[in-house]
Amino acid sequence: MNRIWIACLLLVMLAACSEKMITDKITKKSIAEVSQGSNTIVNPLSDAMDQGNHEYTKNVVVDVSYYKTQSVVRGDIVYYGDNNVARVIAFPNEKMKITSGQIYINEGKLDTFYGSAHIRGYDYLKFKDTNGDEPAKQNLINEIFKKNQNEITLKNDEVFVIGDDWSRSNPATTFRKLSTKEILGKVMGICTKCRQ
Repeated sequence: MNRIWIACLLLVMLAACSEKMITDKITKKSIAEVSQGSNTIVNPLSDAMDQGNHEYTKNVVVDVSYYKTQSVVRGDIVYYGDNNVARVIAFPNEKMKITSGQIYINEGKLDTFYGSAHIRGYDYLKFKDTNGDEPAKQNLINEIFKKNQNEITLKNDEVFVIGDDWSRSNPATTFRKLSTKEILGKVMGICTKCRQ
């Protein structure tokens, strides 16, 4: 009888250790410095893509013809709507949910730098060690790092986008389902030498 319990316990432990993962080994956290070339320069209205140094707030270089020949890839930063930019985390027909600040796609943990909650480039462990007003910090921890969203299934013409800074992302602009027809281009990087 003890052998059966031990075998059952081992199976449960193995199942817990073999959590399904969705990885992105292509997208880099660093932001490319690019020239404008024939691309469009935009100044996003939101700072939802802030990774701690006000990235993607001005002189964002967008290739408006990119998706005419290429497909959207998980991790792409796309340009859409009224000067909005956000990162694609889920594709058409995928199921996505957020549990305690962690994104899951089709029941698999999105295991990449943008797969869990961030505030100004800080993950949970770094943010809780920052200096600041403790009640305000605790409110952000509860609101952002413990965020939950029920599972949704995207339609065959939808992606889900999110800003890298979840405290700046909102359902109206950068934390939402987005029709693929709304995507106007791919963000290629920023041009610090460009003027607009």
